[in-house]
Amino acid sequence: MTSVRKFAVWLNLFALALMTGCDSPQSEAEAQTALVISGQATAASKLPASNGNTLTLRLENLAALPETKAIIAEKTIVLNKQQRPLPFELRVFRDQIRADTPYALRILLQTPEGGLWTADELYSINRDMPELELGDVNLIQAFDSEMVNHTGLFVCGSKTVKTRLDKEKMQLHLDDDIFHLQQVSAASGAKYQSADSQVVFWHKGERAMLTMASFDWPQCTRVSKNILALFPFSAHGNEPGWALSAEVNEVVLNWNYGRQRLVMPNPQLDLTHSGFVLHSKANERLLKVNVLHSLCRDSMSGKPYPQHVEIHFDDKHLRGCGGDSDALLTGEEWVVEDINNRGMIDFSRVTLKFDDKGRLSGQASCNQYTTTYEFREGLDIDGAITTRKACAPALMKQEELFLTLLRDIKRLDFTPRGALLLTTSDGQSITARR
Repeated sequence: MTSVRKFAVWLNLFALALMTGCDSPQSEAEAQTALVISGQATAASKLPASNGNTLTLRLENLAALPETKAIIAEKTIVLNKQQRPLPFELRVFRDQIRADTPYALRILLQTPEGGLWTADELYSINRDMPELELGDVNLIQAFDSEMVNHTGLFVCGSKTVKTRLDKEKMQLHLDDDIFHLQQVSAASGAKYQSADSQVVFWHKGERAMLTMASFDWPQCTRVSKNILALFPFSAHGNEPGWALSAEVNEVVLNWNYGRQRLVMPNPQLDLTHSGFVLHSKANERLLKVNVLHSLCRDSMSGKPYPQHVEIHFDDKHLRGCGGDSDALLTGEEWVVEDINNRGMIDFSRVTLKFDDKGRLSGQASCNQYTTTYEFREGLDIDGAITTRKACAPALMKQEELFLTLLRDIKRLDFTPRGALLLTTSDGQSITARR
């Protein structure tokens, strides 16, 4: 082999080795290339002129969304009030996006007052896309006042999904995001879907199915009326004197004896085995309200409430009681098992039935009775009106004692085993149990 040919062979081998050595770095560089998503947002309704408005771009992993808030990338843009329309751009590295996983871009506009606008489409994203120009993105305002009285709650996976209906339109709330749907024909139940058909919510009775970009969520179950009946929910505590009011659509917290106030829109409701958790995010501040279904007594008055409440906000940790005290009394009737430590006549029946309108009625041993009650710091019961049937002397004597004590009751409490304990100012008592 001549020296010229040897040199040519060596040169070719060197070139091949050089190309092979560069394959891996080139592949990594290609994987790291940013996917640029851009466009301009326009609100369907007029925005309030404010320098505090923000536009949030959020790339989410739809497959992880039922169990967690799976944000892959997020960018918040502080808006100038003169901007119309609102330009945006989000850069995402392609190696953050898996080829076999559904992703979507969400666009939210928020005002300092809690107003919220979101895109009316679900923009699917995959790693093989070139630079993505969305063009004009339409934003629709949430919290339409006409929808407030048509709210439903469904548990899907570990998430609670809120629905609001207005005729044939639905707003589906998930965390602090909102999807805008329109009713479409269905063989059974009620079916709603977005304008681009990417989001579908189909409910039949107590069950529902939710699909996003062809990804099926776990089956959804409607939240029971017992949970919904808790709202509006109120709670309070002492030192430093705070009060909370929670609607399905808004949470308001006053503390430091009313000198400070916080309003949080669009709370998320998470159900637990022993109660529920409310949390809401506004202007990057998180308020978390833990509610435990367990008897709670006010630390100053001793008045009982049905829930323990803990509030976490910034560096504050507040504890107190929540719920409606009247709910401890109302509902199923109470059966008296002891009158002033004298027991009960065998086979006799004395009952207490408190309703939510301040009426108390029941069986007094021989006769039926009815009266009114008021439960504030203490329990006040008016004199009872009874039927006039005559019974055995022992029953009539027990009835007289019961009605006399009932009129003098001033305080109520509950034993560790859940019995209702009614006491007079001089310590006489009536004990009842459900």
